[in-house]
Amino acid sequence: MIKLVIDSTADLTAQEAKDLGVTVIPMKVCIDEKEYLAGVNLDDETFFSLLKTCKNLPHTTQINQDEYINTIKPMLDNGDEVFVMALSSGLSGSFNSLRLASEELNSPNLEIFDTLNVTMGYKILVLEALKLIKSGVSLKELKTKMEELRQKCKLIAVIDNVKYLIKGGRLSLVAGIAVTALNIKPIVTIKDGKLVVLSKGIGYNHAIKNLIKNVGNIDFERAISLGHSNDLTKFQQFKKEVGKNLNISSDDCTGIGPIIGTHAGPGCVGMAYFEK
Repeated sequence: MIKLVIDSTADLTAQEAKDLGVTVIPMKVCIDEKEYLAGVNLDDETFFSLLKTCKNLPHTTQINQDEYINTIKPMLDNGDEVFVMALSSGLSGSFNSLRLASEELNSPNLEIFDTLNVTMGYKILVLEALKLIKSGVSLKELKTKMEELRQKCKLIAVIDNVKYLIKGGRLSLVAGIAVTALNIKPIVTIKDGKLVVLSKGIGYNHAIKNLIKNVGNIDFERAISLGHSNDLTKFQQFKKEVGKNLNISSDDCTGIGPIIGTHAGPGCVGMAYFEK
């Protein structure tokens, strides 16, 4: 059986990872000079509570080469095949660390994969990888099929408060001031592994309607994930709207964790799906 290794930006809970048999490498987040491991000694609720009161925007640290090697090597030494999925190379240097680790390990039983995605998009790619592993594909076949699926994976979300994107350097300061003043909510997506603004809405409700307009050709045979960053009320409203307008009845609720939450801020809602 192929072992699957991911990082904490897929936003699986510890229980989900355990139930699925997935190994998660946690990423570090520093809040007011104190370092935490996302999902280990820092849960989502605590993080967003600290985010409201911290003096400076938290900063995150990519996974380094040694951390990857220390996780992967024991699996290879045990005779396992290993498939490692990483946060988009367009958003973090973690994949480059993974590439260097792979070169050092130099094993035919190891394949690495740049998801070119994050949070809910990353999560549904993980879920599809697990289906393929369960079906008995070879390691090479798994990578080939995942590369095909990656092209069909879509993530779209509404950012409620752009100040976190601005502080994190993900949105220009000028654009950030404009959208804040006009109560414009950016609708963002991942394109070529990077965060881009797809559309906008004047106010939260209008933004949700515009998000829905940008979703189509959903493959209901594959995984779908709905998520939010520490705002269950907004999530329930969002879930109701996508259920009514897109006929999505997914019970999945992904909590956007500390690493992505640092930039998305609280109140973000979104979804990930595969196109047919």
